[in-house]
Amino acid sequence: MPARKAPDTALPRNSATTTLFAFAVGLLVIAVVLFGCIGVISQELKSSLGLFMQEIAEVESASVNAVIEDKLSVLHGASAFVVAENIEDSDSLIEHFREMVDSGAFMRVGLVNSEGDGIGYDSRIGVLPENNYADRAYVQAALDGKNYVSEPLEDSWEGEPGIVFAVPVYDVKHRGGDPIGVLVGTLSVAAFSDTIDASLFEGHGHIDIINSEGTILFRSTGENAYGGTDAIGQDDIQARSFEQMKEDLAGGWKGSTTVTGDDGSSRFIVYQPIGINDWFIDVVLPSDYLEAKNRTVLLASIVMAVFIACTAIVLMAVVFRTKNRSEKALAHAALEDDLTGIDNALAFDSKFNARSDLFDGKHSLVLFNLVGFSLYNTIFGYEKGSSLIKSVAEILTRSLGRAELLARLTGDRFLMLIRTETLDETQSRLLSLLDSIDSAIGSDETHYQIVSQCCAYRLSTADEEKDVNLIAQDMAIPFRQTKSHAGKRIIFYDEQNVACAMRARHIEGIMSTALLKEEFVAYFQPQYDIRGDRPVLCGAEALVRWNSPVLGLVRPDEFIPIFEKNGFVDRVDRYMLERACIRLRQWMDAGLRCVPVSVNLSRQNLFSADLIGRIEKIVDAYGIPHSFIKLELTESIVAESTVQLVETASKLRQRGFKVAMDDFGTGYSALSILKDVPFDTIKLDRAFFGESIDSERGRTTLTGVIRLLDALGFETVAEGIESESEAVQLKAWGCHVIQGFVFDRPVPADEFTKKHLEPAQDDLA
Repeated sequence: MPARKAPDTALPRNSATTTLFAFAVGLLVIAVVLFGCIGVISQELKSSLGLFMQEIAEVESASVNAVIEDKLSVLHGASAFVVAENIEDSDSLIEHFREMVDSGAFMRVGLVNSEGDGIGYDSRIGVLPENNYADRAYVQAALDGKNYVSEPLEDSWEGEPGIVFAVPVYDVKHRGGDPIGVLVGTLSVAAFSDTIDASLFEGHGHIDIINSEGTILFRSTGENAYGGTDAIGQDDIQARSFEQMKEDLAGGWKGSTTVTGDDGSSRFIVYQPIGINDWFIDVVLPSDYLEAKNRTVLLASIVMAVFIACTAIVLMAVVFRTKNRSEKALAHAALEDDLTGIDNALAFDSKFNARSDLFDGKHSLVLFNLVGFSLYNTIFGYEKGSSLIKSVAEILTRSLGRAELLARLTGDRFLMLIRTETLDETQSRLLSLLDSIDSAIGSDETHYQIVSQCCAYRLSTADEEKDVNLIAQDMAIPFRQTKSHAGKRIIFYDEQNVACAMRARHIEGIMSTALLKEEFVAYFQPQYDIRGDRPVLCGAEALVRWNSPVLGLVRPDEFIPIFEKNGFVDRVDRYMLERACIRLRQWMDAGLRCVPVSVNLSRQNLFSADLIGRIEKIVDAYGIPHSFIKLELTESIVAESTVQLVETASKLRQRGFKVAMDDFGTGYSALSILKDVPFDTIKLDRAFFGESIDSERGRTTLTGVIRLLDALGFETVAEGIESESEAVQLKAWGCHVIQGFVFDRPVPADEFTKKHLEPAQDDLA
């Protein structure tokens, strides 16, 4: 029997070939699908990046436009000083220009008259030699009544390029007619470039300003900034890469393009017109950065190829999931706050604008502020300051509800979007948050006092078209209005805040000119000694009043806080001291016996090294005996700077001046300072009187204070006394001097002379 043939287990040749072919086709399909998906992902990433860069370009365009408008506004504000009567007064003009340069607004300011002759002041050189500028384009444009902003110009004075701002000057006293000159401000290109210097996408991107020909006018200073003179490097790129960009720039249109150089390097560019001259914002990102981000996608896609071989559904699911992750990784570099890890202002803006449910009357924007943080950061260093900011961010993050937003704007400022049903609920929630923040801050081992504060704004349908960044800027205004909002933990923002801020800016814009034009006037309020049978004039307080032809009568309680904040109160104090000396000199020359005049001294003056010498110089220039000048210091200065105050008051008294503490009893008082500071006079604030006289406790407190001051040897002055009954009561309790409406309101010097000084001559020794 023949042997059984073993079965042939090998696959037929055609079957193996079919399997290999099918496998190869399968691999090819997978490869095609894979590379197709990778292409889609790359394109989507680039598209998203382009839209995001366009948003950056629009924001930067608005920012640069605002900077330019601000510089022109400063020049327009200063032009009010240059009128027909002043245009020939070189000394006054140079002094005014020096103040503008010292303020940091420009590195050089000058005036060119209608004949082209110019004078100016430079931050480095000082007063510039007179020269003729009639042939300059900016002079010709401004004399035609136009504002002018130049491209970078070679500077013959400084030797480095600068940008010139020029505005026409009109004679505001004689309205109408052609410009009488041109006010010119110069800023270095480096200083102007700082306004656009932005590091984007982990330092890989940058921003420049270009003109319609593609020439870079102002460039970023980042390490990846393009080094050529034109935005797209026309000398070394493929011609077809930038034809569309050239057409867009020439037509003033926004757009984007990718340019590739002969060396293979490429850049992705987005451009946006600014609205000034033919300038564009130019946002540039190297393609290498985008490719680096895409490599993550490629690696993930290769790994996914093993799984997508099973079904196309799995492939698409993994691809789209990877796409989403890649977009988040790309957005992370530009939308996250580096210190805290929460959203930054750009991310907040993007999320806010994507919402349509925020204007139902139940959503509020809340701006948080840490009062005293800047000084804390300076004293204890960046590391402790950063730790404190992180703690605040964690507290605010934990409090976020569903669909609520939080971002760190700058420094110690956080912006939050919350949803509450009522304003009472808003206030309760914010108070709880502020308590949590203060508790965390209070546990700091430095024991430095920082207080949290917030400003809340209820959104409404009227805000749908508003820019959330501008709303946030306006919400910060109340934080700077320390007089009206001091001590408030929650400030509910309204349009009145903005109106007050605009008026404050107007006041700051004209205050120097107003002082030069002597719009500030000294009024005098009499002080009467009530210890005898009848009141006897014994002194007067010089009080400043401002009668502005532009703003009308401006109240001291409005402009003094502004001047205290910006430091201008120092100049007003000197001005008022001199006006008091002028009036005393006039009275003495007229043969009148005089009484001491009190003049206020601000906190800024207290820390001036030359304070004593400056006061003596002014008083001695008019030949006024030092005993006729009394310097008044507010009680708040005493509380803040006791050591400095003791030293200053002692020196003033050694030179024959009198020193008084003003506003005693307004909340800062500590009886211990009465034994430390060498005052001559204590002025009791109005807060001690009024209704307090009617209560047993109030009378006990007041009489006790008056007796204590008398026992310590102080002259006691009661301020703000309005009725005869109050005056009689204070006399019975031992008060020495009264100042207030019971005798007279503050009046002009001539009226004070006729009503008070001349009738009192027989009583004055």
